[in-house]
Amino acid sequence: MKQLITGEFNDSLIPIMDGVGLVAKNYAYWLNRKYGKGYCIGPSVPGYTDTEDHFLRFPTVPLPGHAPYRYGLPFLGSFRKQLDEISFDIVHAHCPFVSGGEALRVARKRNIPLVTTFHSKYREDFLSAFHSRFLADKALARIMKFYHQADMVWVPNEPSIDVLRSYGFKGHVEVAINGTDLISPGAEELAQLKKSGYERSGASPEDFIMLFVGQHRWEKNVRLILEGLKIIHQQQQNFKVFFIGTGPEVKEMKQLTAQYKLTDNIQFKGVIKDREVLKSYYAITDVFLFPSLYDTASLVMREAAAFQVPTILVNEATTAKGITDEENGFLIDNTAEAFADKLLKVMKHPELQKKAGAGARATIYLPWEKIVDDVYERYIDIIDRRAHGLTSQ
Repeated sequence: MKQLITGEFNDSLIPIMDGVGLVAKNYAYWLNRKYGKGYCIGPSVPGYTDTEDHFLRFPTVPLPGHAPYRYGLPFLGSFRKQLDEISFDIVHAHCPFVSGGEALRVARKRNIPLVTTFHSKYREDFLSAFHSRFLADKALARIMKFYHQADMVWVPNEPSIDVLRSYGFKGHVEVAINGTDLISPGAEELAQLKKSGYERSGASPEDFIMLFVGQHRWEKNVRLILEGLKIIHQQQQNFKVFFIGTGPEVKEMKQLTAQYKLTDNIQFKGVIKDREVLKSYYAITDVFLFPSLYDTASLVMREAAAFQVPTILVNEATTAKGITDEENGFLIDNTAEAFADKLLKVMKHPELQKKAGAGARATIYLPWEKIVDDVYERYIDIIDRRAHGLTSQ
């Protein structure tokens, strides 16, 4: 087996917790354990020190209005000297911005392949930042140039191909699905996690428990969640909802929670970095909430599936690919009424939750250790094709 030296580049890494950062972290972790030396390259965060030697950080400054994210300055200090001393066989950019530019620079300097994954719906981000379709389209055109320079472009699911094409990408694209680092627990561990979860949350087994994990942004369709919960509350149902994470809209979400008289039902737990603590919340959850139309794929949905927890998603969402209603998840129209109707149905028919949860565990749950076996084989193929003068673009 050929040992590889690989680099996973991203503009967010722990302790900044988001899905793409977790993808890069887990690629590097498992490649490092099984297939050679996997490096994780991204922004430094003041006050945070890595405990593993395969992380390499570039200098950063705060990114105004986008805390906790940071803007990278890889040309400062000794970062590039350290980076250029590593004999990479292949580099992988998980975003097209600062870290992606460094991955491209390394690939060209060493004459090695560059793989990149299209993880996010950038048009929505650009429209939110610029408030101008013209400027958003200009920014999209710029990052499409980056994707066209890669040896291989991956997406996390098939619907993401259509999104990438709509942005103007015309090259070859392949699907490379994501996994989860949360291992499905056995009966004894699950029982202990449930005990911890109830103690930690203040909820009880009699409560119908719902969970959201992710950025608290309107783009994640969290307003639909709150408006749907308002309807459920008016039906005098017994439920608890835990929001884990943070984001620019957390203050307004809390205000709506109070306005809708949901303060006894909803708890905002903030960012939970301890994965054992996070597991205890998944363990007590009945339904995971992820109605986002923004995301291309959902790592947290796979995390929930590890605990036989089904997810409720919007029919037309990219993340709904592979979900069959009431078989391995729940699908709804993009309205608060549809959200409330589906949850009320599940509350009244708990066998639906059990069936969909078992289906989610069987069809959605995929550990990163298995995912990276496929990643390694693909990396080898890309390296060999480049060595023989073959390209995918």
